[in-house]
Amino acid sequence: MGMVFVVLGGFLAVILGILLLIFWFGPFIAILQGTVPLILLLGGGIALFIGITEIKDTLKSKEEESKFDTFQEEPKVCETSEVEKNTEKDKEEEKTKTKKEND
Repeated sequence: MGMVFVVLGGFLAVILGILLLIFWFGPFIAILQGTVPLILLLGGGIALFIGITEIKDTLKSKEEESKFDTFQEEPKVCETSEVEKNTEKDKEEEKTKTKKEND
């Protein structure tokens, strides 16, 4: 039964809102004309503040990275991998086996 009252109350609120919007359209537009620029001003100010803060943070992190970039590692020399070592051993074993078989 409670859901019926919620739906009925919502329906009445929509009807009343439409009627008041029709009768008070002039004052409604005046309120919109006053609030929309204020909302844009506040939203733009917040976006500007966040953008400037992000730029400052990015520059600061780049400065910190450049302090640590003075150390350069020596290039690593690649040694033969275990797989290559194993294949070389296998080849040598095969050669010795074939020599023994031939003798």
